[in-house]
Amino acid sequence: QNAKSRYNNNSVTVIGGFRGRKEAGSKILIHVNKTIGSAKGNQANVALRTGTWNSDVVLSVDVGSSGRLYGAGGDGGQGADSWSDGGSTNGGSGGNGTSALGIEHEETNVNVQSGGKILCGFGGGGGGAGARQVDSGADRSACGGGGGGGSGLPAGNGGRGGVRQSGNADEVQNGSGGSAGQLEENGEGGSGGNNANEAIGANGGRGGDPFESVQGGGGGRNLDSSNGGAGSNGAAIRRTNSNIQVDVVSGGQITGDSTATGVA
Repeated sequence: QNAKSRYNNNSVTVIGGFRGRKEAGSKILIHVNKTIGSAKGNQANVALRTGTWNSDVVLSVDVGSSGRLYGAGGDGGQGADSWSDGGSTNGGSGGNGTSALGIEHEETNVNVQSGGKILCGFGGGGGGAGARQVDSGADRSACGGGGGGGSGLPAGNGGRGGVRQSGNADEVQNGSGGSAGQLEENGEGGSGGNNANEAIGANGGRGGDPFESVQGGGGGRNLDSSNGGAGSNGAAIRRTNSNIQVDVVSGGQITGDSTATGVA
């Protein structure tokens, strides 16, 4: 949502009702009392942006007791694929979470009432590495597990488990996919494939949420590739640049960085 676009479309209530809307010199209140999600991808994506206003506007963003601004969760990374005759891909990196509120007007006040929430989107877990054990008999390989999705709106998808690229199940064991995140709960990473306890693919990392940090892939035995790294979290509050002053008063919940710059 872009608050200035709503103003331009006349989605406005004039307090008192004694005159029509007037931007210059006015006190503008952006009131949020519903749930708004962001978009996946760029960490600078936000659920709500203030838009740009006349320089002498006094701007406030008020998040009511039923107001919720969520960044989107990052997707989990893909588990490593493996071949029976040697070699695994690397585990895929988790996707980044995106952000909740974007401030584009100088000297903006942000007020969060009790029960209101501004939460960043959390990063997706990294995919697990593949493994290979070589001896005089049969070689054994195993694929990595997929990373869990990060919490947010929309939440991150779980990464797929690594898939056997050649051979049979006794030669290469597939990995399990990670689970999807939820609104405020992370997805868990999938297990790496286990081939006779000799080659064990790494597990995917869990996604992030307000209570648990995001993880990269890890574990396993006789790994022959690299684990995927954890995705980064978005921000609770971003501003166009560091010169914009934001005054925050909160009786509710703000989770995530409040000093990030760049708004998309």
